Amino acid sequence: MLRLRPRGRRLPALLLLALLPPPLPALAPEPAAQDVSLGLDWLTRYGYLPPPHPAQAQLQSLEKLQDAIKVMQRFAGLPETGQLDPVTIATMHRPRCSLPDVLGVAELVRRRRRRYALSGSTWKKQTLTWRIDSFPRSSALSQETVRILMHHALTTWGIESGLKFQEVGHQGSPEPDILIDFVRAYHQDSYPFDGQGGTLAHAFFPGEHSISGDTHFDDEEIWTFGSKDGEGTDLFAVAVHEFGHALGLGHSSAPDSIMRPFYQGPVGDPTKYRLSQDDREGLQQLYGKAPQTPYDEPTRKPLAPPPLPPAQPPGSPSLPVPDRCDGNFDAIANIRGETFFFKGPWFWRLQPSGQLVSPRPARLHRFWEGLPPKVNVIQAAYTRHRDGRILLFSGPWFWVFKDRQLEGAARPLAELGLPQGEEVDAVFSWPLNGKTYLVRGHRYWRFDEAAARPDPGYPRDLSLWEGAPPSPDDVAVSNDGDTYFFKGAHYWRFPKGTVKAEPDSPRPMGPQWLDCPAPSAGPRPPRPPRATIQSEPCDCQCEISRAAGRLSVSLLLLLLPLLVGGIAPR
Repeated sequence: MLRLRPRGRRLPALLLLALLPPPLPALAPEPAAQDVSLGLDWLTRYGYLPPPHPAQAQLQSLEKLQDAIKVMQRFAGLPETGQLDPVTIATMHRPRCSLPDVLGVAELVRRRRRRYALSGSTWKKQTLTWRIDSFPRSSALSQETVRILMHHALTTWGIESGLKFQEVGHQGSPEPDILIDFVRAYHQDSYPFDGQGGTLAHAFFPGEHSISGDTHFDDEEIWTFGSKDGEGTDLFAVAVHEFGHALGLGHSSAPDSIMRPFYQGPVGDPTKYRLSQDDREGLQQLYGKAPQTPYDEPTRKPLAPPPLPPAQPPGSPSLPVPDRCDGNFDAIANIRGETFFFKGPWFWRLQPSGQLVSPRPARLHRFWEGLPPKVNVIQAAYTRHRDGRILLFSGPWFWVFKDRQLEGAARPLAELGLPQGEEVDAVFSWPLNGKTYLVRGHRYWRFDEAAARPDPGYPRDLSLWEGAPPSPDDVAVSNDGDTYFFKGAHYWRFPKGTVKAEPDSPRPMGPQWLDCPAPSAGPRPPRPPRATIQSEPCDCQCEISRAAGRLSVSLLLLLLPLLVGGIAPR
């Protein structure tokens, strides 16, 4: 396990998902939606919550948000309730200095004249020390090969800046500036990894804090070097990227930059690799140009021929990874601001910024802890507004998750008003009236979340959503309130508050949602109904983890129906 030194903390170069705050106690009034948005923006701007960053998106715990509010209230001399109560909201509306209150927590990421971004923090010395505290366990790379790759990855940055990097041992040396670990899942820095695929690594910006500069790699990845067949993840390429963050660089949009947010595969011989012009200019903005004298040649022995990657661990999916650009997803859902695309035992995540967390999918069961092993297809998903729970649907059953942890056993769809044994194509919650819609073929049902019961008089014909395709793959509501029907490789957009598709619908989803080219053909004909995934709930015991509570969005646009009258589909 990673041991953090008790000198404070530093934020990593990755994105935290901006979400609405959790439900307040029953007796406390909920703040208005605009006050919730103000609160999150204010806490982020002035250093009490970490800012967005395009490397990853995380679900934020109730405790973390309450702690941030309490620190703000203590700083302002208010009662420490941990809630966005009226006096706290009023304080946030007051004029104030633009600098953050909690220095060292907010990273002021500033865009420069080029496409790279700088963290605003640098090392105040020219020689930095480093050490590997733990090595990968799922890789055929030897410890010596890993050390050589780390050495060359750091040297890549030193050649362009004059920075020197010195490896130190465990005995008789002070703590290094850059501590390298290969760790799994939750590892004591609040930014858990998600198993093979998805997030590969993260690093912390420079500073005087105990974790500044530290770099963590997901040990569940199959780390390789020099692989010719595309298997595994090239350790050198990822290390160069993460050490850029450890030196103070953010992400870049330049096409040839190593600091692009996405993994781009191997970059060649580590002894010959050189940074792109964009990366050099970003680094030299922080540390100046390298001196004219030649950089010291590496003293380590040459790299040995790379070993073969290990076999996949037991239980790994035998089918190849699907192509996201094919569309035809099993489910698509807005889950706390991110868009999740499910296909078989895999899923992709799209950040609120419009960037994919990774072009490679993550594994379903590595992320959704407690999901029965027999469930290999998610047919629909949505976030329940009244309590922030996440519901996953497969066959005639659904499962309720608090954050990523399962709560209880499988539950029948009949609880939501569908006939016994029925399945769904899509489930979504419409913010205009707060009702949940469940779609199957040409019909839909409606569920009243506030009353926790199905609405009478259903099912009804889906044609009430004018222009919507029958049997959609799924339906999701964007962060802006627009409703999107997805089918095949296309989507139909219904502007906020309307039940009529835009005239230019359908449109290809790849260019807007998935960083894919537009398909050459139009929408595919409707697919036949999905086969039942399971006829019975899983008979295994699912252990519930008491993780931090998640955020509710029950306060979305509750007054809008009064303004738009009878526009809501009934």
